[in-house]
Amino acid sequence: MKKIKVLTAVCILLLITVIGCTNQPPHIVKNSPSPSPKKPEPVIIEVAAVGDFLMHMPVIYAAWNSNTGNYDFASQLTDVKDYLTSPDLTIANLETRLAGKENGGFTGYPKFNCPEQLAFDLKKVGVDVVTTANNHSLDRGFKGLVKTLEHLERAGLKPVGNYKTAEARKPLMVDVRGIKIGILNYTETTNGIPIPKGKEFAVNMINIDNIAADIEQLQKQNADIIIAYLHFGMEYQRYPSKQQKELVNQLFNLGVDIIFGDHAHVIQPMEKQRVMYNGKEKETFVIYSLGNFISNQRWRYSDSGVIVNVQLEKDWEKNITRIKKIDYIPTWVHVYWAEGRKKYRVVPVEKAISDYEQQLDSTISAGDYSRLKQVWQETTLHLTKEEQNIYPRAVQ
Repeated sequence: MKKIKVLTAVCILLLITVIGCTNQPPHIVKNSPSPSPKKPEPVIIEVAAVGDFLMHMPVIYAAWNSNTGNYDFASQLTDVKDYLTSPDLTIANLETRLAGKENGGFTGYPKFNCPEQLAFDLKKVGVDVVTTANNHSLDRGFKGLVKTLEHLERAGLKPVGNYKTAEARKPLMVDVRGIKIGILNYTETTNGIPIPKGKEFAVNMINIDNIAADIEQLQKQNADIIIAYLHFGMEYQRYPSKQQKELVNQLFNLGVDIIFGDHAHVIQPMEKQRVMYNGKEKETFVIYSLGNFISNQRWRYSDSGVIVNVQLEKDWEKNITRIKKIDYIPTWVHVYWAEGRKKYRVVPVEKAISDYEQQLDSTISAGDYSRLKQVWQETTLHLTKEEQNIYPRAVQ
């Protein structure tokens, strides 16, 4: 009994000591306030687009490397590699076939067939997606179309516009840091070469009903942005036709956000447009023609092209993705002689001008310098839109 009294007294004493130290009533427990949920930060990505890889035979010959016994197209793109690799997604138009030497040999115009090494070199310099629906889709028939797709896929590229089977014919969807981008590609013509009977799925032709169905499919997959590459318009015309403008407006009204055009082999203007879609106003963007990225066309306007950069921003709270910024980099195909051979390379115009003026590039002649300044002027006058905040990107 005494032991119990002693233990009871000790416990009371300990309890009094604890209460005295904490200065809090023993029945009150202080809970830490729950932290406020952090708002997700908007995601900003950049999509780059370039025009035609129009692989004429002089360009192919110049890519041959006798030391390795293979073609080296990446060396022709060294000067622009940084501007192709730095964007989150880079898209290019393949206006040739990669059908293999055994399928009619390597040829340029009028029926193109380029060494398949081009696919691996495109991947090496930063290209991610390749559009394949154009007027040269059937230059090596259906077999050549299939071989082209196989080589692109082996290189790790994502092709769109041509298909091996009916089941494979569907819009391309890519996820870039959580932003779902749907990509479509169509052509006006196959240069009169008929699509083989029963293989109508092989080439995406411009047909508004089919395009509308493809857009609807992407919308059902909750695409944040829809991009359409259109191979359309009149060759060598520096301004879009009435038909081009009408088709662009139709696609914007159906839900397309961005349109990149090619086929003209010269640059055509670009602009933002505000359109009503689903009862709401949204901003869209079109460049009617990106021009040639690389080719052997040496006449004025066809010897130059452009890298267009579209910055996209996704607001996670509102679940809205919008065009944040647009700029561009004028490019030019520089043809010169080195080691007794003709060489080709794509150069950023502004940097090439600066390199010549600082005597950093001995391959650029006085005549090249004069043409570079002319390309800069004709490209920037054609594309810059101050009222829409579209300017060339500084690449010094």
